[in-house]
Amino acid sequence: MPIKPPTKGKSPVDVHLRPSLDGVTPGPAIRPGFPNTPPAPHARPDVVSTPSVSGGGRVSPVPSVSLRDATPVIESGPGPEAGQRPLDAYHVPAAGRLTDIDAEGFRSFKGRQFAEVPGQGIVQVGADPQTGLIRARLPRELNPSGPVLERGSDGRVWHPLEEFATQRYRIPDPRTDADATLETVSRPDGDEGRLRHDSSDDEFVLASESMPIKPYTEQELGTMRQEVRYLFLGNRLGSYHRANNGKYPLRDTFGRPVRIRKLETVATLTTGERFRSGPIKPYIQFEGYENVARLYEEKLELRIFTEADVKVPGEKALIGQNMVVANRRIAKGEALGLYGGTLSPLRLIRRQEQTFTMLAGMYLHYGPGKFIEEPVVIIGDNIISRINTNFEYDASGKPVRQSPDGYNVQTVGFKVEADMLIGDRLVNRPYVLNAMFASQDIPAGTELRWNYSYSDREMKLIFP
Repeated sequence: MPIKPPTKGKSPVDVHLRPSLDGVTPGPAIRPGFPNTPPAPHARPDVVSTPSVSGGGRVSPVPSVSLRDATPVIESGPGPEAGQRPLDAYHVPAAGRLTDIDAEGFRSFKGRQFAEVPGQGIVQVGADPQTGLIRARLPRELNPSGPVLERGSDGRVWHPLEEFATQRYRIPDPRTDADATLETVSRPDGDEGRLRHDSSDDEFVLASESMPIKPYTEQELGTMRQEVRYLFLGNRLGSYHRANNGKYPLRDTFGRPVRIRKLETVATLTTGERFRSGPIKPYIQFEGYENVARLYEEKLELRIFTEADVKVPGEKALIGQNMVVANRRIAKGEALGLYGGTLSPLRLIRRQEQTFTMLAGMYLHYGPGKFIEEPVVIIGDNIISRINTNFEYDASGKPVRQSPDGYNVQTVGFKVEADMLIGDRLVNRPYVLNAMFASQDIPAGTELRWNYSYSDREMKLIFP
């Protein structure tokens, strides 16, 4: 895999999971916040009816969790999980009784799954109960504890993913948790919560303005509907695929939708600004595909940064990179879309791949005598993730700090609960869904700029 995260300046910058067939235990959950004390394992909140909520959905009280202190911690060097054994410790004797490799890349014996690893070794594998990623496991383990494995290009051998301690990612604007509630997404009779591929059933109304949009090709329409595992090679700096706008905004590393079941009704920033989630619901439509993709392109256009777009000398480095401009006049407060992409633990993402990562929650797991928190990020691949930022530069043109002003859009983090497929079960997890809003009126043709909130320490890491 290795997956990837973000970058920042006073000018814009284009910085822009498989299973053990054994059961899945609940355990602590991925959380969208950063408490000051180790929390107890995640428990499902009581559900109460709130008549004042539009749509008559059920509403859950939300734990007091704030994103205002969610500042990235920057370290260096590899960072494997504490106490994790090397892959060799998970090898099993030559398994002549195993089946041949199946379509998913596994061998099996009596309902258990095994994978070939480099050096002609065989290990038993299972799905991590929190992330859904495939890990090596010991025969008597309930949940796998070994290295995370990724299937190789030959389809036969699984390779261990290196882990990293460097943490760099974008964060939404600081917020509070005043009156935070989650509204249940309506679903029709007969929908037990499983992933569906027959028809779209989420009751979200599209707010199209019927602007002329370049037709999608058959290949693009097919790409929107494909579940393809994440690969860094297709999401590097300068890359962009408009078909990604039609994919579900939260996906696992296998490309499967992590379907949103509850959505926060109102998010309140520390500035006192309040944002309702109603305007972003059309972007969450399950299997909306080209209908959702058009919502982005009615308002936003991606084009190449040229010399005419340079505002200060340091921005010459952006020439030839991507930029996002308003496709029509955008009003202050208007919703522009969601930061969509692939969910992944940050520790599996190399620093150079962290260009497009944004915080989506915290993975909480048990460590030696304590809870351990690890960031979960979304690796952005849609047009929202390609919006540039502003840097301040030194005399040589090197970015040295994040500019405090010059922005016309802002991100708001809404708390959601979503279903991730872990093995053969759907497991509900809390995340942060990052939405983009216009912070001022934006004339057509104007470039969008967004404050990544990089610290001075991060800037030195990104631009050594």
